[in-house]
Amino acid sequence: MRRTLDRALGPAAVLAAVLLMFACSARADTFSVQFGDGRTDIVHTARIDGGSYFRLADVARAFGASRHWNPRTSKMSLAVGIHRLSMASGSQFVALDGDAMNVGSPVLLREGEFWVPERFLTTTMALAVNSNVDVSSVGSLISVAKLGAVLTGLDIEERADGTAAILELNDRAAFAVSSRDRGRVDVFLPGASLPDSTYVLEGSGLVTSITAERSEAGVNAIVRVDPSATSYEAQMHTNPPRLEVTLGSERRELVPSPLLKGTKNLLGTCSSPLEAAHTGVTTVMIDPGHGGADPGKYGRQGLIEKEVTLAIAEEAARRLRSEGFYVFMTRSSDSFVSVKRRAEIANLAGAHIFVSIHAGSWHSGGARGFRVTYYTPTQDYLVDKNRAGGRGLRRGNYGARRGEVGELLWGEVQEGLADQSRSLARAVNRNMAGSLPNPDRGVGGADIAVLAGCAMPAVLVEAAFITNSSDAELLADSDFQEDVGRAIARGVAEYARAAGGR
Repeated sequence: MRRTLDRALGPAAVLAAVLLMFACSARADTFSVQFGDGRTDIVHTARIDGGSYFRLADVARAFGASRHWNPRTSKMSLAVGIHRLSMASGSQFVALDGDAMNVGSPVLLREGEFWVPERFLTTTMALAVNSNVDVSSVGSLISVAKLGAVLTGLDIEERADGTAAILELNDRAAFAVSSRDRGRVDVFLPGASLPDSTYVLEGSGLVTSITAERSEAGVNAIVRVDPSATSYEAQMHTNPPRLEVTLGSERRELVPSPLLKGTKNLLGTCSSPLEAAHTGVTTVMIDPGHGGADPGKYGRQGLIEKEVTLAIAEEAARRLRSEGFYVFMTRSSDSFVSVKRRAEIANLAGAHIFVSIHAGSWHSGGARGFRVTYYTPTQDYLVDKNRAGGRGLRRGNYGARRGEVGELLWGEVQEGLADQSRSLARAVNRNMAGSLPNPDRGVGGADIAVLAGCAMPAVLVEAAFITNSSDAELLADSDFQEDVGRAIARGVAEYARAAGGR
């Protein structure tokens, strides 16, 4: 009985042994790659001339590198982020960004595939990906642990928007930037390292000096700045890796940014009367909302906001000119004018009053009536302004809405004109209320970018709601358009008389 059973198990035992040997051989042909972020991959391996070699195609895929074969030089190149590796078959030196590194054993080319020794992974590739790479034959495992960035240098650059303090790194890194007083900006790079205990760089422009020091938690850097610096923006770049802290100094004149290309041409010949000597409120800028590629809102029966605003603006301009005012318009045809350019045209013209004309809109068709709005700052603006006032520099945020016209700067100019803008809004509203049939929605303040950019009393008029059927019928009526234009002109003239103008 026992002998029969032994004979029966014999072939099965042989088959199991063969399968076990095959499995062990298969496991020996691959290494598992485990990254610190949880990613895994597989790299094929082989024993060649008594050493462990790994297939370069698998290594490149696992580490996110691209390969390039140069048949003229018979060299293989790898691009890993900003780093470049170059190697040739039969050589035990691999170039990393042009510097030769000894990988212990020669790189081999077998049957059209490049194979690299173990030391290639633990030295050259480890430096390229800024990681600790450990190869363990026990369990056939390659462990990749990301290292903290290394601060490799400091630099300062003068730019059109200010002075940039640059912290050069070997890899992107987390960072924290803050300003507790007006004379400095503090930078912290958690987990980063510094080859020396301290780096110091003398400054230029708005940066007086940069000091970087190594600590157990990372690298601390102090950017000391000129007293005229009022704001900063920090951004981490990738190619090459660097943290840039750009210091800005706000100018306080009426037109606080360079004129846009072509802005002067938009004023045309109408600018010549400004050369005459006049006092008081003499010059008015009328801004027909939208235009060109920006149609604004649509109403019933093909009504388009940009056409309505231009018709009202032309009537207002005619009436004001008949009253003896110099009048400019930000557009006099169906053309696109950006928000920034509209405000800049008004500033360049030296306008004493700015009136932007629009039609109201709402998701509900029930809203109707006219309204006049002046600029008021948002709470975020006030917070930023207070931060810049004496407890540190104001921080700029990439991607955050700051207004196309530099609202945090020009908004301060308009904030100082709040009383005048409010008075202008009330004068225009009173005259509209006395002559228009639709409801009066009053006067109010709002954060409106085109008003924030103006260096003179400025208001925005919504003549009626284009999304309301009754108001849309009015807006399509040329008589109503003329009534709105005349009411705006009377309101402007009333304000000008009270302010000592014509």
